[in-house]
Amino acid sequence: MKKFFQRFIGIEDTPHKIAAGAATGIFLGVLPGPGVTASIVIASILRINRLAAIAGAVATNHWTTIFMFPLAAAVGCFALGGSKANIIEQFNQAYSLGFKFLFSQKILIDIVLPLTVGFVAVSGAIALVFYFLTFSFVIMRKESRTVS
Repeated sequence: MKKFFQRFIGIEDTPHKIAAGAATGIFLGVLPGPGVTASIVIASILRINRLAAIAGAVATNHWTTIFMFPLAAAVGCFALGGSKANIIEQFNQAYSLGFKFLFSQKILIDIVLPLTVGFVAVSGAIALVFYFLTFSFVIMRKESRTVS
């Protein structure tokens, strides 16, 4: 892990591009779905470091979604004026209705929208924190190299 971290911080690019790449990868890795492929595409479009974006997505891909689900539900419900208990109840009711109600208002508005808002907010906050952490570490690493 230490060796990976040293290589990651040692990527030859500007600190902003490395940190932005890592933050983009982390953001997309925490969200359910997009992951590594979306990180490569978005990093290429934004002209930020693709290697850092891949590393961020791989470090957080899918396993964090499970842990972030309750927090995303709480944040999404809070932002949209609902309750976490209500979203669980809505999910259980919709689940019992079967596949034909997959795109119903109950599913899309009452369940998917709060979860989407919550995941975007939580992922964005985590990515922002890691942008500043990565940026600081890269700056310190580059300064220590020039002093040595």
